[in-house]
Amino acid sequence: MSSLLQQTWQTLMAHRMKSVLAIIAIAWGVISVVVLIALGEGFYRHQTQSFSFMINNVQVVFPSSTSKPWQGLPSRRQIDIPQEKVDMIKQSGFVQQASSVYAKWDANITNLKGQNLSSTVSGIDTSYFPLMQRKLQSGSRNLSPSDMDNHTRVAVLGDQIAQMGGIQIGDRLKVNGIPFLVIGITVGEDTGISFGDSRTVFIPQTTYRDLWDAKPWMVLMKPREGMDASSFRQNIVNFFAKQFHFDPSDKDAVELPDFSEGAAVISGILRGIQIFLGASGAMTMSVGALGVANIMFLSVTERTREIGVRLAIGATQKSILSQFILEGLILVAVGTALGLMFSYAVVSVLSSMALPEWIGLPVITPDSIAWSLLVTLILALMASYFPARRASRLTPVIALSARA
Repeated sequence: MSSLLQQTWQTLMAHRMKSVLAIIAIAWGVISVVVLIALGEGFYRHQTQSFSFMINNVQVVFPSSTSKPWQGLPSRRQIDIPQEKVDMIKQSGFVQQASSVYAKWDANITNLKGQNLSSTVSGIDTSYFPLMQRKLQSGSRNLSPSDMDNHTRVAVLGDQIAQMGGIQIGDRLKVNGIPFLVIGITVGEDTGISFGDSRTVFIPQTTYRDLWDAKPWMVLMKPREGMDASSFRQNIVNFFAKQFHFDPSDKDAVELPDFSEGAAVISGILRGIQIFLGASGAMTMSVGALGVANIMFLSVTERTREIGVRLAIGATQKSILSQFILEGLILVAVGTALGLMFSYAVVSVLSSMALPEWIGLPVITPDSIAWSLLVTLILALMASYFPARRASRLTPVIALSARA
């Protein structure tokens, strides 16, 4: 084995330039695969986070109107869901969390300079942001139970409305002439389902009901652990059908949009993008493998007489095959090692750059490394095997008769 390694090393050193070019090609291919998959993984994770509301089985309930008569009651009855019914469904046993949301689209909102801000005022409770997977900027705080109990005049602003009004945490703004202290600002998003949160002023729902006599315009609900989405939706319909006396088969009385299919489609599309990026990198790597194969074929051509001499003095086809495969594997191994090192360096640089938020931060995962190594190994064997097989099948007579 040591003599085989020595011969292989001498051969590679004799063709330094070609060996270096092959190593660079393989390294570039590995960098392409790993970095593109890392970018794809970062993009997937960021977008999945944006759509986490759809993925986490949070059900939106919109009150609507009946489309069927029921037990002597006419159709087209308006169904409103008062707060006490939301409190009741929290105790139903099939709901883990429920959060009613109030909304006023024509409120008069101004900053302290008197600038009118086109925005929506939403009355929410403490569970709204966790249910919607919304993040707050550093220095912010969520609405607290104390805010609810004391009807405090505090507000969390969507990032766009805060930017429009030049409002910072600790500033004040006015809602219908009443000052509110800004205690938080949301992190920019609106890439998933957000109901316009970036342009909304959120206040405690108890304070909201002090200002306006209104019922929730929607309710967010999360099922208890282990309950599937379909059963959860049916339980919601049955509960409200009993409370408001409508036909449980009436799908128009309360609207319960099913986001699960859309979430699955979006997740599939995002994974498809990641696979496409990885495949693009693999194509680049295949170019490097072709370079290795080309060098190996040239090496076989240039060393035909040498192969003939070795065969004539007793070398076996297996030993010839092994040496050429080993040469290819060494080139690919060195190129892969360099490629991985540079990949980590490139991803580190990209992570420190101010990339657009929608791209996310590139992430190198063990899976991406494993796939890169697998693709590299397959290409290395293909690039080395065929030239090696050609060399091993030469006969001493044909090899020795070749031109020097």
